[in-house]
Formats: sequence, C-alpha cells, structure tokens
Amino acid sequence: MQIQSIRKFFKMKPALNVSGIEKEADIKGQALHKALQSNSELSEKNLAKLAPVLINYGYHSLPSKAKVISIVNNKGGVGKTTTTAILGEAFARLGLRVLLIDLDSQGNLSHIYGIDADSGQVADTMLDIKKSLAIRPINEYLSIVPSNLKLQEVESLLLTAASNQNRLKAALSSSTISQDYDFILIDCPPSLGLLTMNALNASNSCLITVHPEATAVVGLNSIFNVIEDVKLYGGNNLVVEGILFTMVEKNSVHDSYKEFVREEYSSFRIFESEIKKSVDVAKAQALAEQFYVYKGKSHVGVSYEEVAKEILS
Repeated sequence: MQIQSIRKFFKMKPALNVSGIEKEADIKGQALHKALQSNSELSEKNLAKLAPVLINYGYHSLPSKAKVISIVNNKGGVGKTTTTAILGEAFARLGLRVLLIDLDSQGNLSHIYGIDADSGQVADTMLDIKKSLAIRPINEYLSIVPSNLKLQEVESLLLTAASNQNRLKAALSSSTISQDYDFILIDCPPSLGLLTMNALNASNSCLITVHPEATAVVGLNSIFNVIEDVKLYGGNNLVVEGILFTMVEKNSVHDSYKEFVREEYSSFRIFESEIKKSVDVAKAQALAEQFYVYKGKSHVGVSYEEVAKEILS
C-alpha cells in the first residue's frame, strides 16, 4: 500500500472518516492524517495496522481504471447535459479526476464551459483512431472532450464503417486515458442511435435522467431494451447506475409519474436525491461558469453532491 492509493481510496469512499480509521487501526499521533496531508509514506508498523482495516472496507476492490458512465435518455430536455456537467464537477470537488465527453452534436456541454471544438473534438478520433482525443482542461481535476455540429457528419460517415458502434470504446482504450481518470462521463444525444450505442459500448454503466412527465417516462422501456441488446450482443456487462429524477417540481403530476417509475422499475436503483427545477442552472450555463463557482451551495449543487456519494457508495 502506498500513500497515493490510500488517498484515492478515501476519495472513492467519502463516507469513511480518517480519524475513525486511525482509531480502528490503533494508529497514534494522527500519523495517517499527517501522511495524507504531506504525501509522505506511512511507517511499516502503521501500514501493518492499517492494511487489514482498509481491506475490510474494500481496499482491494479499488478500480485501476476509470469508471465510464453514459448519461442517457432518448428525449431531449431531461437534464442529461446538466447532469453530466454538475455531477462531473461534484466528483472533481471530492478530489477525483474526471473527464467529460460531449457526444451530442449540439455541443451544449462544450458551450457550458466556453470550450471551442474547432481546434479538436471527439469526432476526430472516432474517424481516425490515430488521432488522440482532444482533451481540454477545465480545472485541476476536471477536463472535457468537446464537440460541435461536425459530429453529425461523423455519424453519417460511420453508418457504413467497420466497427461503427465501437469507435469511442477504441478511442478510450487506445491510450492511458482510462488510467489517467477516476470517472469518465459521457453526455449522450437525445436518441438511441449510433452515437449513443458508441457511448453504451464504451461504458461500464449508464445513468438515466428522467423528467417526471409523460413524454420522458413513456420512452423508458426502449432505453432498457437497448441496454439489454448491448449486453446480449455487444459482450458488454453494462449495468444501470440508476434513474435520476431531474427538474422536479412539487405538484401532483410529477408526484404521480415518480411513483409510477418507482413501481414499474423497482428492480433498478432510483436515486434518493432528486434534482429540483432551478433557474440557477440556466444562469450558470448562460455565463459559461462552473456551477459550483456560480452557486454551489444551492439545492441543486447539494443534490448532485449527494448523487455522487450514492454512486461512490
């Protein structure tokens, strides 16, 4: 065990308390806390005490590669892009390294951060695997691969191309990207077409955003059918991360649709945290500001932090 991997373990397990672990491992003088702060290694004696405690909490299950999550729904305006952005920021605030991939030709995720895709974007690598992904930093822990309308051309070109549903997977597998990040979040277009199939084939899991109204709820079955197809025919053990209610308002219509989803899809995780409708999201995006810089203490920011912790748990 090295201090870097121990630090990552605590980031991935935010429910764990360093002081509590020190007490459980009988480590004196806040040695673990000081080592984490100074990036210095623990003594062999303290490591011997610490190892069985961390292993008991799942240390050996610490992922060596990034967890790739697609944010999906075959309808627009249900919070996919907002969720990709703010959930990514929430992970980054925990000290985790996050890469956002804008896989929607409208480029809304890129616009949120004021990133121009003309100098390089995800479409370039999907057409030519020899071209590295155009990763652009947003802050110390958060980066993005942008897109724009060129992605529409790529979708057309890929229709008759070899391995056309696995181009993004190849792009993420052809370098050290999966080792460089803890999470990769993919913002999918509002369809279940070729680009979304690329996202799902490249992912470990998918998060489904649902605006609790008729048009968003009705299409859920088609999403789950596509997920089953990916698992059956794509050789991908894709799992459903959960269903997240977005832009929720306190009224009988939203309440009834949420209850319907909970009953109809009870075998899947329904996130306890809900994202309430808020003008703060639109304001932050209009200003091209990171949400937690603009108004991180709002109920939206707190809710996405809770979603991040639910995923990590």
